[in-house]
Amino acid sequence: MMEINAPIGVFDSGIGGMIIAKEIAEQMPNERIIYFGDNKNMPYGEKSKNFIIENSMKIASFLLEKKCKALVIACNSITSNALYEIKKKYHKKLIIFNVIDPIVKNKLFLSSKKIGIIATPATIRSNFYIKRIKKYHHHLDIIQISAPLLAPIIEEGVGIIKTKNIIKNYLNDLKSIDTLLLACTHYLFLKKEIENFYYGKVHLIDIQKIVVQEIKNKLKEKKLSCLTTSSKKKLEIFYTSNFLPYFFQKKVQTFFGKNIVFKKHIFFNIL
Repeated sequence: MMEINAPIGVFDSGIGGMIIAKEIAEQMPNERIIYFGDNKNMPYGEKSKNFIIENSMKIASFLLEKKCKALVIACNSITSNALYEIKKKYHKKLIIFNVIDPIVKNKLFLSSKKIGIIATPATIRSNFYIKRIKKYHHHLDIIQISAPLLAPIIEEGVGIIKTKNIIKNYLNDLKSIDTLLLACTHYLFLKKEIENFYYGKVHLIDIQKIVVQEIKNKLKEKKLSCLTTSSKKKLEIFYTSNFLPYFFQKKVQTFFGKNIVFKKHIFFNIL
């Protein structure tokens, strides 16, 4: 049985999901978070479907062992390639959320005509977004492009000038749109630069706010919202599958301050 005071498990291939975790902390300040970044194996966008499924299932199992009441798949590549398998195995054991379904069902698309989707190769290859969006919004004209360089440069903290040039090269193919979906949580770190590219004339969807609102509503509906801070000291715990990367640690401390615990966990049987 799930406990109200149990933590929410959030996982991603690296630091991208931290933006989701940060939004959870802001909208639901009484909730505890356990975060897992599979930095050793990022970027997932370059991996095969089988690799993504195998790794994400192991991480989901790990977070279940930590007695999480909810699992947030804060990665588009994992959601678009492994959501079915994760739900099939774990849906009776904890509540599962992802970063795609709350977006595609949202009414914000009703005022759009032509949207652009920028994502990793694995997400584009899955065609997951196209299928989901067309299910709810038949009127939309959709263009999607793969941006394989963005997640790695965000993870490594590459200089702003180089980053802007890479963004420009990708977005030059996405000029005739009214709405842009950053379909990789890593890309959310570049929202300001992308808005500047479009001079504010293209609407960028606030993915983290929509996703976390869904999490908040669902936990409340299931009577699993933590309404008061636990008697235990509220520590956010961050796991990484690699030796603690400097940029990972720096981002966590920027977002969550000093009251955090860093841990390393390696799945030795992951290829």
